[in-house]
Amino acid sequence: MSVKRVVRSAFGAALLVNAVPHGVSGVQGRPFPSPFADPPGVGMSPPLVNVGWSAANAIAGALLLRRGIRSRSEAVAAAAGAVAMAAVLSYHFGDVLAGGTGLRGVSARQPGGGPPRALVKATEPIARALAGRRGFPLWAVLNHRGRKSGTAYSTPVAIVPTVDPSLVLIGLPWGPKTNWARNVVAADSADLTWKGARHTTSAPRIVGSPEAAALAKPLFRVIVKRMPAAIVLRLSRG
Repeated sequence: MSVKRVVRSAFGAALLVNAVPHGVSGVQGRPFPSPFADPPGVGMSPPLVNVGWSAANAIAGALLLRRGIRSRSEAVAAAAGAVAMAAVLSYHFGDVLAGGTGLRGVSARQPGGGPPRALVKATEPIARALAGRRGFPLWAVLNHRGRKSGTAYSTPVAIVPTVDPSLVLIGLPWGPKTNWARNVVAADSADLTWKGARHTTSAPRIVGSPEAAALAKPLFRVIVKRMPAAIVLRLSRG
């Protein structure tokens, strides 16, 4: 199984889903939020801009999927990418069209840092269904305890492939104050269910995007650079 093909399937399906709301609004002649508005993703762009953005997403998605889906892992990745993107867009555009700012600055509105609860609830079912399974190496389940409460938690996380196989890298798109990451650092260890097996990790530390990007494999560096932080753990087979 190629990690690159799995990632390609997930991103291709996600781009095709992202093409839909922009394209529908554009052909109906309605302004709609786009990355080219002010502020990006929140302000309204003219219909023709949305038609163009929809076409760009559709073409990119089709190119990524041009070789087809050839394995169960790729099919699962495509489904996960499509559903996750749909959930994110549903939250973001729903909030923006209701007068909010969607995903922009959302972590600042969450006590202790972290994604909005509505978004977590929307994406959690598929994340829990796939995380940790052998056929889906990009998701795992991190088992940790609250640093104050001692409560046990199992959190689905996205694994970033690294140039050093002894390290596990997990992006923190909601920033270094993400609660589960702070729990892991406080405990100095965590158990990880990944690729169908249980592992132990140690020496967790939160790093900035430059160091995280240097640890990530080249295909993932652009994504990691856009995240405010990441957590690095040392992996040992358990």
